[in-house]
Amino acid sequence: MQEGDTLSEIGEWFHVPWKELQRINNIENPNLIFPGQPLRLSKNANVCKTYTVRDGDTLSEIGERHNVKWQRLGYYNHIANPNVIHIGQTICIPLPRGASTAEAE
Repeated sequence: MQEGDTLSEIGEWFHVPWKELQRINNIENPNLIFPGQPLRLSKNANVCKTYTVRDGDTLSEIGERHNVKWQRLGYYNHIANPNVIHIGQTICIPLPRGASTAEAE
């Protein structure tokens, strides 16, 4: 989860109704979600794996390491300029539908 994300947007991205995301994740208030909060598409699957940017990282290299196009990383993480990421920044790496975090590591 990134700042500004909503259950509705995430649901659209992964083709899961936002009410289902709310139910699966036991979210009492669907308008109160937090950056970095783990989110599951089903009882056994996470929406994304988080990655903390390190010195020398680029969006392209992060994408290559995790088999995700840098454009998708930029879009999903609301990164306006793909050449500007910061050390310590948390990047959400979207997982394929049905994948778990263990499969993405």
